[in-house]
Order: sequence, then C-alpha cells, then structure tokens
Amino acid sequence: MSKSETVIYKFGGSVLDSVSSIRKVAGLIKNEHESEKRIVVVVSALKGQTDELLKMAQELGENSNSPSDLDSLLSMGERTSARLMCIALKSLGVDAVLIDPESEQWPILTDDNYGNANPDLELTKLSVKKSLVPLLEKRKIPVVCGFLGKNQNGRVTTLGRGGSDLTAVLLGQCLDTNLVILVKDVSGIKSGDPKKVGHSNTIKALDTTETKLLSTSGAKVIQSKALQYKSDESVIRIVGIDKGKITDDGTIITGKSIPNLEISILEKPVQLVTIIGDNVTEPKLLSTFFEDIYKQKIEVVGATLESWCIMLLVVDNPKMSPFNVIHEIINKKGIGKTAICYDSLNLIFLKGQDFVQTPGIISKITDPLTKNGINVYSFLPTASSIKILVHSKDGEKALKLIKDSFGFS
Repeated sequence: MSKSETVIYKFGGSVLDSVSSIRKVAGLIKNEHESEKRIVVVVSALKGQTDELLKMAQELGENSNSPSDLDSLLSMGERTSARLMCIALKSLGVDAVLIDPESEQWPILTDDNYGNANPDLELTKLSVKKSLVPLLEKRKIPVVCGFLGKNQNGRVTTLGRGGSDLTAVLLGQCLDTNLVILVKDVSGIKSGDPKKVGHSNTIKALDTTETKLLSTSGAKVIQSKALQYKSDESVIRIVGIDKGKITDDGTIITGKSIPNLEISILEKPVQLVTIIGDNVTEPKLLSTFFEDIYKQKIEVVGATLESWCIMLLVVDNPKMSPFNVIHEIINKKGIGKTAICYDSLNLIFLKGQDFVQTPGIISKITDPLTKNGINVYSFLPTASSIKILVHSKDGEKALKLIKDSFGFS
C-alpha cells in the first residue's frame, strides 16, 4: 500500500459534543472518502465524558478502584463515540466498521501500565497489517476508538490523557502513511492561548522538537508521547472544523520522532557562576550584561534569575576563564556586589518527558546520587527538561546511575 493512499483522521472530543456535530463530522468524512482516499477514523470520547466518568468513579469509591477497572470504565467514552460515529456514517451510505477492544480486528497492543500504557510497536504493526489493511483494501472505513489499547492478557488499557492523538499517530506509522490529521476546535496551533491573549495568530509550521516543548509546557496541542510514534517522513496536520474542511490550512508538524526521554551529558566541563546583589535584575543592567557576554563569546547553557542573584551555567574554556571575564564585566558595569564560581562541573540533561505530569521524578534522580555520595551542585527543572550539575569526577558515574534509575540499558 503506497503512502499517498491512506490518511488518518482523528476527531477530538471538542468537536464531538452533540448529535449535530457528529452528523457534521460524518459528512466531512464522506466527502473525503469520495475523493478516493483510504481513510481511517480515530475518535475521542464525546466532550467532557471521560472527566465525568472519572469524577463519578472517584465519588463512588476513590480507594476501591483498581487501575485495570478504572481503565475499563474510562474506555466507555471512546466506545460510545465510535458507535455513534459508525451509525452516522452508515446513515450516509458509508461502509464504516467499528474497531474497539472487543473487535477481532483490534490492533493496538500495549504493556500493563494502566492509565498511561505504552504501545508495543512491533506487535501493533503486525496486528494492523492483519486487521486494518484488508478493510482499507475493500474501501471500508475503520472507525477506531482512540485512547485505548489491550495488554497481552486481553485487558483494556488507556494511553494517557490526550491518548487519541497517540492512537492516530501510531496508526499512521503502522500503515506507512504520509499524513495524519488531528481535527480540533481551533484551526491549528496558536501563537498564544486564545483564552488568555487578545489576539493570536495560527502558526503555519513547527518541527517535532518545538511541538514537544509546547506540549510539555502546558499547551494542549498534541499529546507529547504521541511524537515518539511519528514516522520521520510523515506530516501531522492540526486543523479546525469551523471552515467545513479538514484538510487545508492549520498547522503542520514535521521532523523526526522524539524519544519520550533523553538522558545525556554535556561533554565539555561547565562553570556555575553566581552574581549576588540587589540590582542584578534591573532591566538596563541585564540587557548590557548579556550583550557583553555575547560579545565575549561565552557559551551560556543555562540561566536563572532571582531578585537578588543571577546564576549562570557557562561552558568552561581553558584558553579564557569565563568566570574571570564575567567578573570584569560586572565590575565595569556595576552589576551586583560579588560573584562566586564552582569549576570543573558536568551538566547532565534529562529532556523530552512531561515532567510536570510525572510524580516522583526528582527523587528518582536524586536518590541514587545520594546513596552513592554524589553531591548535586545545582538542580534546574522546567516542564520539559531537568539540568543536574555534579563534579566532573562524578559525571560519568552519575549519568549511569540516573540512566539505571529510569531503566535505560
């Protein structure tokens, strides 16, 4: 099957909130099907339904719900949505086939991590080839429940919040498609949250790295984990439904797949420079300070500001001590009162994972270092990256300990 023949369309709950919206979506799918495309439809639960199911389960027995039982309950949202979509499509004469975890053709197989399961890519590829490809060759439209998987024991799992995005992108890779279209209630990714800014523009294009950073920093543009399963050559297009078309405009996402978690070490040693004083964050002084650093070609790899100090991570340079240069700049400009420096440090990065949504992440990093007597000079977390500073004599050992803690070989 050539890539150009198949397109994956995923419809989020925000565009599936009523009988009229489901009927509208079904009409759009029919129009696309008549253009000779082979189509796979992925649907989320109806708007708000997953949250409502979760709320009721918690009210009825918060401490008595097993993760497996909870996933089984939450799957009812997508199961209902897929059945309604099939009814709507069939009423228009479209040969739609329901694909849910009870179907013989169910393709998505996962591990046992209930609530945030991870697909088994190779098994899913084999299953897709066996179950979905024959349907597409017969010009049928599979309507697949998003968000859901099955483990090797046949139990229903869920793929994490926003997991319907993952379903669509994963099926795109397994079917070797060029295009995955995510249909939402807004016409693409915006330059700012429309609910918080007066005017926002639609971003025409992003690469996967930029998209990952957005999604792990609070923007609900795409489930960050879904980007692990994007094939390098494919395009993800995020579009709205307001214009009556689901193929044009919006935002395209290109580039290679992004690992869920990267752990690496900066090969060059770094210095941690701290500048202390009650004027260090004055805008004019800050502006000229960073201009001078740039002119001196000092490589800054991290910075934090407090009302009373600036902390800089700079790459050490044996030909020119960055700390000495910075000290000269702050004396000349009258920035701060004093400066101190730690030398011979290694910088370890953790990147890619949504750390805000990962409880216990800090102890998972620091506990093995503490047990092995490794001092952490600085710990700089953001939503999508964590920087850890250790002495260079401990760098490689600390890297291995952290990798082991996260199950890296």
